[in-house]
Amino acid sequence: MLFKKVTIYFLILVCFLLIKNISFGTTNENLQMEKQEYEQDRERIETMRKSFTGPIKDLKSLEIVGDEIQAKWGQKNKEYYAKLMLEICGPISSWHFNQEGKHVLARKYALSALADPNKIPLETELELIGHVMTDMVTPRAPKEQEWAQQRKKDVEVRFHAWKRLLDAIDPNWDPNDEPFINIPLPEGISGEAGMAPQHIKDPKRRTEYEAAIEKNRQKAERYGEQYTLRKWLKRFPKRAEEYIIQAYSKPPFNLEELKQYLDKYIADTKTKARILDAVTKNMEKETRKESTTQ
Repeated sequence: MLFKKVTIYFLILVCFLLIKNISFGTTNENLQMEKQEYEQDRERIETMRKSFTGPIKDLKSLEIVGDEIQAKWGQKNKEYYAKLMLEICGPISSWHFNQEGKHVLARKYALSALADPNKIPLETELELIGHVMTDMVTPRAPKEQEWAQQRKKDVEVRFHAWKRLLDAIDPNWDPNDEPFINIPLPEGISGEAGMAPQHIKDPKRRTEYEAAIEKNRQKAERYGEQYTLRKWLKRFPKRAEEYIIQAYSKPPFNLEELKQYLDKYIADTKTKARILDAVTKNMEKETRKESTTQ
């Protein structure tokens, strides 16, 4: 009886492991297929972009591809979707197209990719925001409530990315503490720094060397990330602030809404005060101008 129970438990365990391995294999296979699909779509967009050699009036070809990407990837891998939409927005916003409404189309695609920004890389989010622009000056610019709604979205994505960027910055990062180009060999081991671990015969020293390589790899990854973030920090907040001030200086005024965004996303009191002060002065100037023309 005991033997039968052990046999049954053993068979159950084998089945469980088999199912787990099959599922794991299927998952890996699916991920690989998804990556291949992404690369194919990215290359398709790149090939189309390279075909643009001069001014073009018809956006339709890009819009067709953009809509296909949106339908295919919108509910799938958010990172791939965002990166593909960024690839689409680039040529749409470029000088090749002088068609009216191109920025409206780029904005639509960029916002669709920014619908769940925490699921995409920060740098992709920051780049997509460059395509979230609304006309504020021409006669075709949206007015009243239409403008107020678009302004709200334009500003919200900027505040979100701004906060996310600041949160990702490590204040203790030292730019002078660079990773090694080649890891020094363990003491007592002859050879050239950076050589492959398999050339070290001593298992203990080889393990030690492999751990040092992995630690340096992580350090290099972190170094590159923080270096890139600081490049963004030099330009993104300034541009975001300028856009936000300009947007809320245009009627219909809504200082209370701006204050709510500032309280939610910006911790620095000087930044908040500077933005509010600039918008308040612009509002007063605009109000005086309207009163003199009436």
